[in-house]
Parts: sequence; C-alpha cells; structure tokens
Amino acid sequence: MRCLAVTLALMWLVLNTAMAHAQSTTGSISGRIVDAQGLVMPGVTVTATGPQGAKSAVSDDQGRFNLPFLTPGLYSVKAELQGFKTIERTDIQVRLDQTVDLPLTMELATLTENITVSGAAPVVNPTQTTTGSNLDSATLSELPIGRRFSDTLYLAPGVSSSGNLGSANPSVSGSSGLENQYIVDGLNITNGGYGALGSYSIIFGSLGNGTPYDFMQEVQVKTGGYEAEYGESTGGVINVVTKSGSNDLRGSVFGYIHPHSFENSWRQVQTANGTVNTVQTQLSDSGATIGGPVVHDHLFYFAAFDPQWETRTFIAPPNFPLARLGPVDRDRRVVNYAAKGTWQVTPEHRFDGSFFGDPAHGDKGPQRTISLLNTTTSGFSELDQYGGHNQTGRYSGVFTQRFLLDASVGHALNRITEVPSVNEPQITDRTVVPNVRTGGIGFYEAGNKSVSWQAHAKATTILEGAGQHQIGYGFNYNHVDYSQINQRTGPTFITPAGDRSATGAQIDILSDPSLGRIFRVVRANLNAGRDTSQRYWAGFAEDSWQIGNHLTFRPGVRYEQESLSGTLVQDFTLKQNWAPRIGATWDPTKTGRAKIYGSYGRYYSRVPNDLAARALSADATITADYFDAALTRPIPNGVLAGPVGQQTTNHYTLLGGSADLIDPDVKLSYNNEYIAGGEYELPSNLTLGVRYVHRDVGRVLEDVQPFPIVATDLRIPGAATADYTLTNPGPNTPVLGGLGASFESAVHDYDAIEATANKRLSDNWAIQASYRWSRLRGNFEGFYRDDNGQSDPGISSLFDFPSNDPSYTAIGAPRFGYLGDIRFLGDLGSGPLPLDRPHQVKAYGSYRLNFGLTLAAGLNMSSGKPLTALAANPVYQNGGEIPLTPRGEGFLTSEGIRARTPFTTVLDGHASYPVNFGGQRKLTFVADVFNIFNKETVSDYDSFVESTFGSLNPDFGVAGASSVPAARQAGQQFLPPRQLRVGARFEF
Repeated sequence: MRCLAVTLALMWLVLNTAMAHAQSTTGSISGRIVDAQGLVMPGVTVTATGPQGAKSAVSDDQGRFNLPFLTPGLYSVKAELQGFKTIERTDIQVRLDQTVDLPLTMELATLTENITVSGAAPVVNPTQTTTGSNLDSATLSELPIGRRFSDTLYLAPGVSSSGNLGSANPSVSGSSGLENQYIVDGLNITNGGYGALGSYSIIFGSLGNGTPYDFMQEVQVKTGGYEAEYGESTGGVINVVTKSGSNDLRGSVFGYIHPHSFENSWRQVQTANGTVNTVQTQLSDSGATIGGPVVHDHLFYFAAFDPQWETRTFIAPPNFPLARLGPVDRDRRVVNYAAKGTWQVTPEHRFDGSFFGDPAHGDKGPQRTISLLNTTTSGFSELDQYGGHNQTGRYSGVFTQRFLLDASVGHALNRITEVPSVNEPQITDRTVVPNVRTGGIGFYEAGNKSVSWQAHAKATTILEGAGQHQIGYGFNYNHVDYSQINQRTGPTFITPAGDRSATGAQIDILSDPSLGRIFRVVRANLNAGRDTSQRYWAGFAEDSWQIGNHLTFRPGVRYEQESLSGTLVQDFTLKQNWAPRIGATWDPTKTGRAKIYGSYGRYYSRVPNDLAARALSADATITADYFDAALTRPIPNGVLAGPVGQQTTNHYTLLGGSADLIDPDVKLSYNNEYIAGGEYELPSNLTLGVRYVHRDVGRVLEDVQPFPIVATDLRIPGAATADYTLTNPGPNTPVLGGLGASFESAVHDYDAIEATANKRLSDNWAIQASYRWSRLRGNFEGFYRDDNGQSDPGISSLFDFPSNDPSYTAIGAPRFGYLGDIRFLGDLGSGPLPLDRPHQVKAYGSYRLNFGLTLAAGLNMSSGKPLTALAANPVYQNGGEIPLTPRGEGFLTSEGIRARTPFTTVLDGHASYPVNFGGQRKLTFVADVFNIFNKETVSDYDSFVESTFGSLNPDFGVAGASSVPAARQAGQQFLPPRQLRVGARFEF
C-alpha cells in the first residue's frame, strides 16, 4: 500500500503540470464554428443538454469548442452569440470513448431567430484511427444475441471464435482468447492469473460474466489502432461503461427464459472411449434496474440486480455404468449485482463510484462433463464459489477549457474454488477399450484467487500551433496478488526419489508384454500452493494534432514495465518496453462524413501471474512408473518396461523442481500492427468502410529447457531433471545434448481485409454488417494453445523443447515409438494456425413497423478451423502435443479426409412488441430464435492420435468428438440446435 500511495502522489505531481478520458467512461462533442463566409467564430457559447443536465463551453479564437466528459446518450446542442441566429441540433448520439465532430455555421440575425436542426450528427469519427465497434444497450436489446456480456462482443468485425477457450474470450484480429483486456467503468477486470474475462478456470474456462447485461450502457470493442493510453494487450481492448442515473426516474423489471422445452433435440455422438452428450439446456434470468436523481442536476444513482440460473442436462454413453442414472442435471447460479452513484459538483467536476459483481455457485454434481464416464459418481464435484466483486471510484474535471483531468482508483477480485466429492486418486485403465475410469476428479483448483489494486490518471492540455493540439499524458499502476492452489485428489505417496508428494496422483494403467501391466503416474506434484504478486506500470503521451477541419495526426508513445514475484524468485522485472504509435486521418469532404486513415502500433503482452506461480515458484511435476496401484513399488530406471513399441528404461522424470532460470536479456512479447482504410457516410446515414490489417509477432516470452525430447529416454545426464529458462527463444537459444537440435523463432502473421456497412436506427431500420477475409499463419498460437487447450500464458509447451530436432524421428521413433515429428512445431510445419478463419460474414439488421413491432435478424457465416493430427509428448505423457504433419494438412475422419471443419452458417431472429401505458411506462414482449434452420454442423473432429503416450486413441478422427480437455467439458462438438428464448420487460 505504501508503494501505491507514493505512486498516486507522483502521478498527481506529474499531471498537475499540464480532453482526458483514461480508459474512458465518457464521450465528448467538439467542433469548429464558422460564419456564412467561412470565417472562424470565437466567443460562441455552446451548450449540450443531456440526461444529467447541461454543460457549456465557449469557442476559442480558432472557432473550436470542446465539451468533454459527457455520459453516453442523446444530447441536444445549442450555439448562441448576440447578433447571430441561435442554432440548435437535436438527437446527437454521444458514444463511449468517441468524439462527435459537430461543425456549425452561424448566420446573421435580423430579428431574434432560432435554427433547429433535427437529425443525427455524422457517424464517421474523422480524427480516430481506432477500429472496432460501439454497441449501445438500446441496439443490443433489439438484436438476437445472448444476454451475457461476452455475447455482445461478436458483433464487431475482426472478432471471431477462440476455439476451445469458449465464447467468453474471443479471438480479436488473430490473437488467442487470453490476450484481450476487459475494462468496466475504467476498472480492469481481466483475470490476474490467466488474462481471461473475470473468474477463470483452466478446467472450466471463464465462469464469470464480468458485469450484468442490464447494467451496460455501451460496449466498445477496440480491435486495432488503439491509442497510446491503451496497452497490456496483443488482442483487443473491450471497454464498457455502465448505466448512470439521470434527472428522470427510470427503472425496469424483466425476466427471460430459454426453457429446455423450447429447443430441438441435440445431435448425439457415440465414441469408443465414450463421449458425454448434452441432451437439453435451460437458461433464465430475472431482475430489476432503478435510477434517478437525488439532487436534480447534481446527484444521481443507478442500481441493477440480475440473478441467472443455468441447467445443462447430460447423459452418460450407452453401456457405461452411469448410463443407469439417465439424464443428469448440472446446476449453476450467478447473482449479478451493480450500483453506481454520480456526484456532479458543478458542470465541470464530477465523481463516479461503481460497484458490481457476479458471485456464483455450482451445485454438487457433474460439474465436469467427463465425470459421467466414471464407474461411480466419485467424479462429481461442487463449484463452491466463483465470480468476483469490483469497486471503482473516478474523478473527471475541466479546470479550464485547455486543461482537463481524469483519474480513478479501483479494486477487482475474482476467484474459483472446486470441491471434489471424494479424495481418491484418478485412475484410468488404458489396457481396455473403452477405458475404465475410477476414483476422484484428479487435478482441481482448490482455491485460486486474484486481487487487483489499480490507479489510473490522464490529463490533456489543449494548445494552438499550426492547428490544434490535444496533448494527452498519463499513468497507469496495477498491483496484483494472485494465489494458486492446484491439487490432485488422492493420498500423497513416496516418489522413486524418496520425496513425499504434495498431491495425489493421476494414474494410467498400461499394458506391458512382460509384467502384464504397469501403473504410470502421469501427473503428481511435490508442491501445490503458491502466492504470487505483480506490479505493473505504464506511462504514455500522445497528441491529436488537428490541422484545419480535415487532417489529423496522432503520434504517441507508451512505456510499460512489469515485475513478477513467485515463491522462489522475487522481482523478476521486464523493462525497456517502448511502444510507439502513429496514425493519421484525412477527410477529403471536409464535412466530417468521410475519412482515409492509417496507423502503426506496437502492442506488448502483459504477462498474467500464472507464469509467476509456475516458473518463478517451485512447480515440481513428476511422472513415474510403479509395479503396483498403491504406488509403493517404483520400477527402477534401467528396467525395460512399457507398452509394446514404446518401452523405455527411464521410469522417473522430475521437471520444474526449482524456479526457472532467467535470461538477463529477456523482455515482454510484442506484436506489430499496420492498418490502412477508409470510411464514407452516405446521405441515408449508411456508413461504408474498408480496411486492411496486418499483425505480426516481433518477439515472444516463453520458457525452454535445453535438451531435445529424446535425451530423456537416452538417459543423457541432466535431461530428466532439467530446469527451464525464461527467455525470448530463437535460433541462438542454447541447446545441450549434442544431438544437432536447435530452437526456432516464433511466427504469427495475420492479414485481413474487412468491409463494413453500418446504419444506426433511422427511417425505422438499422444494420450492422461486415465481411472479413483473413489468413493467420505461423508456428506460434499465442497465450492460449488452442490445438490442445493449454492455458499457460508465456510458458506454453510450444517452445519447451527444441523444435528443429532431427533426433526425434531419427532416434525417438524407431527406438522408443515416438509418433509425429517435433519439427512440425517449427518452421517445417508452419501453416494455418488453429484460429485461422479465412471467411467471415456478420449481418445484423432490424426493422420497426409503424405499429411498434420490431423484427430483427442476425446472420453469422464462418470458415471452419484447420485440422492437424497430434501425437502425445513422450516426456510429459499427455496427448495433443506433437504434429504428425505440417499445420492444417488435415487427416482421415469418420466423414472422410478433412483439412478443416465445415463452413458454418447460422441465422437468428428477434421480435419485440411494446405495449404503452402512458408516459414512459411500457411493457415489451420479446422472443429470440437462435439457429432458425437447426443446422447442427460439426464443429470439431478428435485430433489426438494418442490419448497419452503409448496409448492410441480409438476415437481419433471421429466427427463431433474431441480429446481437448476444455472441449470435452462441453460434450459433443456440434452447433447447438434451434433454441427459443422469450421474455418481458416493463420500463417506467
């Protein structure tokens, strides 16, 4: 806390020396006023009147005015000067983190005259190079989308599926789903452990919603070109502003339900090793909102309460023991809450306080889908608690028309605790098909908790000189405490080295030609709990240099530094991370209705604390072979044992016994981005746009160990107990063992052309549509490894061993039964990455009939995912690690040879009808149909050739199946069937 206090004091001193919206929660209106001859008009009083009263500014000697810190919503603008006709513009839509450019022309008055213009201001933001979308709550309520926060993000162009990571963490501009930043009311709610949205589990994915749907005023999805004040992300920046109270009392009571009786049958899949199928789902929520004034024009409040209930019903495969239970429910409930207060001391100074959270619970039962593959209910568990609580306070002030200040402090907490039903080791008998699973759940998160303290500030000084300069500069500080308790069910045991484990064991029973069978501990740990911390800070400076009313330059620079501490290594600091930004826009029409723009930016990845828990702490993981299931008689090294064709004399491996070694020159990962495009608004308020986006990875932070994989089975000294090194891997990274192997550079190249068409609601219709052609190629996926479901940002298995390694196939394959070729993880296998989606179409439109009925539709079309067959890692034992072919080459499936999953087309529909009761009171009935044509397209094929090393996967290639742990939690891999959601909302 002392460090935080010092930081805040220094921040104030820096900022007190100079339009501000650090991680903005507001918008602004600005423009230039001229007379009928085009001469600038100084001294004009401009007043914007909106939901929280009026704010005024006076045009300067260049005729420019600026009205910052406006709560998003509808405004009217009035310009007044004695001797001239008063101009009034109505229905001006102010959006989150956007500046409405409002040029005004004043005429001489012969009498007292007003000119009132009703109609929207230009939609094109002629000074911004940021790409993405702004989605307001009114628009979202009339479209067929899910009601959770994350469901809204997919409307933006450049946002697509993150594959096995789940819908809560989308891929933005080719990134993995763990590379985004999520901000609500200026508070970063990104999970401190893994970089996901809210409460995150490596077993279940994101479990928290982040913020209630009915608490959102507007969502801004920045997909690229973002300003220097934004960083910590090589994906996208998702910025949310919550609703605020106004001078009018407003509220709502609502309820929505998608009952299982309103959905078609789920397509089923049967596999040799068993797949648990979903047979029905039900999701409902109900709640209320209220907001209004405490003191007119000065003090406002808003509150929302929105609990949700989710039931997913599973059934065990036929002929499996738990099939006797029939359909089994998995129940979860989330209690979303929110409260917000606004104190507008004067029109120039305001304070906001926001409190929101989503505490949740999952009842004891099949929280893990695969628990129904056990012989008994011993695989059941309870999600004792998950979700989080967040608080933030904010000040926004206009000290003069040329100096503005915005500052905030906040606290974010999220956690997950799973409780197993029994404390028994997880045992899988792989000598028979289907495999027989007994015992407990194995690996589980016994108490992972992320606590973040944050402080942000930004000031802007407005200067004149060869045009107008809005020079912004600021500071961001974040302290994260992250505790990780990862356990495994079962009693502790003595390892072959004589140590006692800290966890139970996950055991595979394998066949052996001499011994009959052996008991392999595929995973156990010598330590379980780790407390970590992180200190992150960044400073930035940027200029919006506007020349005339048609040309803007946006240079900026950002500096980022991060320090991580684990249980063994303290203050591992990643510094000297400079991120230049440059952009320019030109309005050839000089009307604010068109722009041609381009930008370059460098974006650094902020490393989550999972790296500190695993690489900077003791993360000792073992594999070991035993003669007996009680793990009392280890097989000595030197004895040949194991499945036929994969026998080995090495029976004990210890990795991560100490903290990683640190390369003294190691730095943060970063991406480079280049964007060029244009937008034009037609007279009908329809805006068309096209842009080209390129991203490439300049450097990655990963951990490596210096021996080739085969060195362990060759029993080369040091290979079985090697330490890892945190470094920026490349051809010069040292390799030991003398087997001719080397590391290679990471490649992640994204190219896209995006075409957009947007029209806000006018003349009773609206549309938001986009088409994206893109290619994502290389050998590095990012913070999340989608092909096997690994959530270890900065320490994935992609660089654990040298990839340019001929010994893997020359020695490992013939002598030890290795499958695949590790060189296909490197340059030799470079190709389409798992999140490559060459074609993507999104079209959402609505039409309001004269009698009030609103009809809307949403069309989503996308290319399928590329397919690559994967073998197990001989050292780690787990499947899904080593490619059999270059990436995207495909394999033989149950539906023939496939290089990709099928192209998907989904059409959704919406209808809503209001019944007015006078004034602001109305009751709206809502119905949404998802997947109207009931297309249950295959979304994956099982790509694992081996379940574990030495055990072939009998389900390899089966359509609708997957061995990726995260995907198996979802059951069968088909699109969900047709579903109907109905609801009602009373507003007053």
